[in-house]
Amino acid sequence: MTKKMKGQGPHLDRRTFLGGAALGLGTLAAASAFPRPALAKKVKLVYWSPLDPKSNNARSKAEGAMVELFTKSHPEIAVEIQPVPWQVMGQQVIQGVMAGSGPDIAQLSTTNLPDQVGAGSAAPLNDVVGKNWSQAEKDDFILPWDNTVYDGQKMAYYWNSLLNNEFWYIRSEVDGEIPTTWDGLQSFLTPLAKKHGKPGFLTGLSQQGNAIEFTDWLIPAFWACGAEYVTETGEVGFLNENGMKPFQWILDMVKVHKLTPDNISALTRDNVLDAMKGRKALSTILTSNIVASARSALGDDLGLARQPGPNGACPAFAAGKFIMMTKSCHEQEAAGLFIESMISPQSQLINAQMAKELPSRKSVVADPWFKTPEAADLKFAMDYMAETPHFFKFPKRTDFLQTRLALAAQQMMTGTPIKEALERVATDWDQARNG
Repeated sequence: MTKKMKGQGPHLDRRTFLGGAALGLGTLAAASAFPRPALAKKVKLVYWSPLDPKSNNARSKAEGAMVELFTKSHPEIAVEIQPVPWQVMGQQVIQGVMAGSGPDIAQLSTTNLPDQVGAGSAAPLNDVVGKNWSQAEKDDFILPWDNTVYDGQKMAYYWNSLLNNEFWYIRSEVDGEIPTTWDGLQSFLTPLAKKHGKPGFLTGLSQQGNAIEFTDWLIPAFWACGAEYVTETGEVGFLNENGMKPFQWILDMVKVHKLTPDNISALTRDNVLDAMKGRKALSTILTSNIVASARSALGDDLGLARQPGPNGACPAFAAGKFIMMTKSCHEQEAAGLFIESMISPQSQLINAQMAKELPSRKSVVADPWFKTPEAADLKFAMDYMAETPHFFKFPKRTDFLQTRLALAAQQMMTGTPIKEALERVATDWDQARNG
């Protein structure tokens, strides 16, 4: 029997969590071994990606290999990859589609999907992708199928999975096991920060990039405190004593313990990532999809742990990027073939091996590669997600709420009481979602 606690999903072991992985990559690869017939004409698809195909980094190379796998199977379909910065991708897709110049397909972060659906920029995929899939293929996704379903329509598919709240630290400067509680972490980091003359913990409260560096650890901290981010009825779930605790914690890290600098209001996710790569801080909380970037600079000196919380480690915050077809697409059959290829077990294994990103498909994890040292970072993330999964479907206007929370945290840094700042967020949120 599974155990369910407020603020987190059922407790599952890794085998139960991955479920269909027992089917194996070979089984589902065989099921997909006979691709749909080639199109009768040559067509071109425009694909917007946050990854630049000309960049010399693992993630861009991996996506290039995934696209090449598709074009080899379908030489009649040309794919033009147009890079768009991830920070503005959602807004530009909506603007492009509304102006009649949007892409055929786009890859975005999970938080953007409900807004794409609300704006009418996303096209349903029910009749385009997976029409001939077996039930095993449909059940093969790690993240919940319904997370990308709106009004009965499948509006996107997960392009990958990711763990939003990994605790990163510099092994050579942080000697010992990372405490799982906030109090323990503060006591643990204080002498180390003094010894090395650098921040013990870094985060970023900037609203740029939808404030994801801040909210990626804030949301699971809500859950660990017994609060919610957004309730099932759509209201904010943190306007209470439990919801105020994470803000008090970060304020104490800045004001009381001096472990976090007071300039964090201006820091973005990329600022925090660069600081860790440059060994300018002892620890932070970032996402699994950029671990490989940090490894390129830090190697084995990058340590990973579970996010500390008020009484123990916070639940894992599992999410992912998604791939969707837009209303601008005039070649829907070709777009469907492309999406099916990018989320296929074969492509997902390429991305895992080259980019070190978590796959979206359970069966991929059964590949022997996941037992090698090269897959250690992915195994850490999957084990964390399996032990304390907390799947979450983002509401519409998520970007607004995330940036509004970051602004509230900035206001707290300059003296606004926590409750007062959160009351403003709740008021603004009610107006935005009902307006």
